Amino acid sequence: FFFVEEDDEIPSSSCGSKPYRMNVENGSGGGGGGGAEEHAVVECTTTAGPITMHLYRAWSPHGYDRATELFERRYYDQSHFFRVVPHFLVQFGISYTHDEELKRFADSQIQDDPKKEDLLPFREGMMSFAGSGPNSRTSQLFIAYDRAGGLGTSPWETPFGEVVVGVDNVRSLYAGYGDMPPWGKGPQQGPIRNRGSSYIEDEFPLLDKFKTCTVKRTESALEDKNQGVVDELGEGDVGAMRDDKVGEEEFDATRGIVEDRHSMRGLKMKAKPRKHHTANIFPKNKDGGVEAGEKKSALFGKCALIVVFVILALLLSRRKKSKQAEKSV
Repeated sequence: FFFVEEDDEIPSSSCGSKPYRMNVENGSGGGGGGGAEEHAVVECTTTAGPITMHLYRAWSPHGYDRATELFERRYYDQSHFFRVVPHFLVQFGISYTHDEELKRFADSQIQDDPKKEDLLPFREGMMSFAGSGPNSRTSQLFIAYDRAGGLGTSPWETPFGEVVVGVDNVRSLYAGYGDMPPWGKGPQQGPIRNRGSSYIEDEFPLLDKFKTCTVKRTESALEDKNQGVVDELGEGDVGAMRDDKVGEEEFDATRGIVEDRHSMRGLKMKAKPRKHHTANIFPKNKDGGVEAGEKKSALFGKCALIVVFVILALLLSRRKKSKQAEKSV
């Protein structure tokens, strides 16, 4: 889940979404209805490398409108990724802008959007708003990592987009300070708002940040340049986060912490443990990828067992014949 600061305090919030291939026939993303729907490609440079996001109005109309306008008005330019929790989430959205009207716009709350069950569970790269309750979305966003699949039940967690290029750069964002207190030693939201970028630069100098972002909106089938972005969804970085659903296993340290946070905040939903599935992180190789490798390993193991049984049978047979020969003598 996620946190949004209100009145210098830090109430809880959440996040999530599932990557879907764009439907270039009607311009809508997965879960969208009929007819052309606006979508936008957001290209950002960051200190960790370039990132491209694809936002779908069909997924979350209010969320899309707010996020897209904030990116267009450069609200996120130069702001830090202030909360980076490996395998869980990256959170950002506290700007250093001096534009008072833009600040008021960013701090105003928007209505929640209807849930889309076909976008759940959250998958790596999906984007949503942080919030603190119903109709509480403002400017803070998050990008889900590979074990955020248990999120998505809160009303403010409807996804509005996904990272389509630069997933490795998102994974490489500096996370050495840990989560925010009391779960880590990362920055707190109050001082970021009150002291601005100097708070981060003085006390958390290794955190990554946005440089600049550009936005291109369209309501029709994607043009050639953006079509290339969509065509990449099944390969490389982006293809890696669109593979088979992850399985379940016992809580590891990371997921245990996540569940503790939910318990401490009294949330009805608890994070669901998800298995670290390499197919969700690395692109498949030419001979079938991770699943093919696992099948080959299993087949090799069976063959080895058969060979061992045959050798044992031959040894026992020879030993039996030897004893019979000794008796006949």
